[in-house]
Amino acid sequence: PTPTSHRRFHFEEYWLRLDGFHDVVTAAWGATHHVDPFHRLMLRLQATAASLTSWRSRSTGNIKAKLAISRELISRFDQAQESRNLSPPEAWLRKQLKISYLGLASMERTIARQRSRIANLKDGDASISFFHQQCSFRRQKNHIYSLAVDDRVLTDHTDMAKAAFAHFEALLGTATAREHSLDLSQLIEPTDLADHDASFSAEEIWEAVKRLPARKAPGPDGFTAEFLRACWTT
Repeated sequence: PTPTSHRRFHFEEYWLRLDGFHDVVTAAWGATHHVDPFHRLMLRLQATAASLTSWRSRSTGNIKAKLAISRELISRFDQAQESRNLSPPEAWLRKQLKISYLGLASMERTIARQRSRIANLKDGDASISFFHQQCSFRRQKNHIYSLAVDDRVLTDHTDMAKAAFAHFEALLGTATAREHSLDLSQLIEPTDLADHDASFSAEEIWEAVKRLPARKAPGPDGFTAEFLRACWTT
């Protein structure tokens, strides 16, 4: 087997404020069925992630490109206004462009803040350039430039991915002999754990979800606690 790579899904906080968000989630969640509840949950999360990604592309598109276009058009209207009065349609379009620009700028800042993983700042405490710098720092910090395998040093991304895959594949399911063993019954006082085998109630799960950090994903699926709270009834 060989490792596969794909773009990881990240739930964006601003999606909650867009029209049609809950409709997309409801449709995707109800379109997948499976007998096994764990497999069903996995399939529903995958279907929801795919539907939200497609919906986001249709709803917002390339935010940076739209910001650049809006900025250019507003600049041209401002230049024209220096030599003449704008016509009513031109004035209306300029106003709509400025409203759209402010909304897009807010989205861009929200995205940058979420990806910077900084949670202890309030709105307005930092500019978008600060968040971009933090994102860049995180990418550089998390980037693996080389791997030492036996007497070789790998720098090619594909070679490093294969080496990492082979290493962890060999570890999984491998039992090694132990020189010593522990008698836990002598170290830990026996306790009745029958209650721990009981299924979690919906109320217990909901209380746990409410205590999670809003902007962080509790698992590798990319869905944040804010998404779970917003779509809990679905």
